[in-house]
Amino acid sequence: MQPDDGPGRFTIDITVPYADQSRNDVLLSEWQRQAGGLVPAPPLTLPRRSEGAYSVRIRQRPIGGLVVEDQYSDAVTGSTGGPNGHLEDRVVLHATFRGSWLFTSARRTSTVGAGLLCVRRNDEPWNFEVQRGTRALMLHVPTRDVDLRGTGRLATTAQDTPAARLLLAHLRTCADLPGDPGHAARNATVELLNGMLRGQCIDDEALSPALVAAAKECIEVRLLGDADLTPRAIAAALHVSVRTLYRAFTHEGTSVMGYVRRRRLERARAELTSTCWTLSELAARWHFGDSSHFIRAYAKEFAETPSATRRRSLFSRGGE
Repeated sequence: MQPDDGPGRFTIDITVPYADQSRNDVLLSEWQRQAGGLVPAPPLTLPRRSEGAYSVRIRQRPIGGLVVEDQYSDAVTGSTGGPNGHLEDRVVLHATFRGSWLFTSARRTSTVGAGLLCVRRNDEPWNFEVQRGTRALMLHVPTRDVDLRGTGRLATTAQDTPAARLLLAHLRTCADLPGDPGHAARNATVELLNGMLRGQCIDDEALSPALVAAAKECIEVRLLGDADLTPRAIAAALHVSVRTLYRAFTHEGTSVMGYVRRRRLERARAELTSTCWTLSELAARWHFGDSSHFIRAYAKEFAETPSATRRRSLFSRGGE
C-alpha cells in the first residue's frame, strides 16, 4: 500500500515553494486548514532553496478508531513526542517503501529506509528527517494497547518477515475497504502488531495449505448468508487465531477478505449471465455498499464493467 495508489481522496495535499520567506507558516496554516484535527501537524521546518517546492500528501483511513496513513513527503525536518507533544500518547509504526526516515532521541538514532519497519513510543522527544521523495505508511495506536516490553522505545524489523508481512497485508486490506472496517479490524490490527513485536507468528509450511483449504470452505458456506463475514469470524469457526489465519493466506497472493471479495465478484459475474437481476440487486445480494462500489470493484477484478459482461453474454447467445 503506497501513496497515490490507494482509494479515497487525500486528507492533506500541500505544495509550498522553498523560496517563500513564510514557507513554514504557510505549511502549518494550510495543513490545519485542510486537515483540522484529523491529522495533527508536528512542528516542521522546510529547507531554504532558491528553486523548487516542497510537497506532502497524506491519505488517512480509519480502522475502528485507529488511524493508518499513506504518506508522501519531500525533504523536511521536524520533531514529535514528549510531554504535551505531537501524539504523545501513541505508539507509532512507520513502514518505508521508498526514501528514508531518520529518528533521533537522547537515547538513540535509527534510520528507517526502504524495506524496513519501525515501531516507537511517542511519549519522548524525537527529532526526525525525511528524505526527498519518501513514501511510507504510518499507523498510530494508543500506548495502552501495545506491549513494548523487551523492545525498548524503538524496535526495527524488515518488512519481509512473516509477522511484518502479515500486519502490512492486513493494513492494505483495511485501506481497500470503503469506509471504516470497524472494531473487528481494529482488534485484528492490535493483535497482529503485538504478535509482530513478540515475534509470535506461526510459520508452519505444512499447516498453511490445510488451513487455507478449510478457510475457503468456510467462506463458501457463509458467503451469501453473512453480510458481516470477518477474518475473526472465520478464525473462530476454525479454532485458530486471526494471526494464524492471516499467516496461512500470505502464500495465496491475496488477503482473507481479498479472497472473500473475489469470490463474491465471481458469484456475481455468474449471475450476471444467468439472471435478470439489476446491478443494484446484485450489489445488495453480494454485500457491496451500493451499485457504484460494486461496479468499481467488478471492473478492477475483471477489467470490464458488469454491463459489458452482460452484453457480451447476450451477444454470444445470439441476443436471447
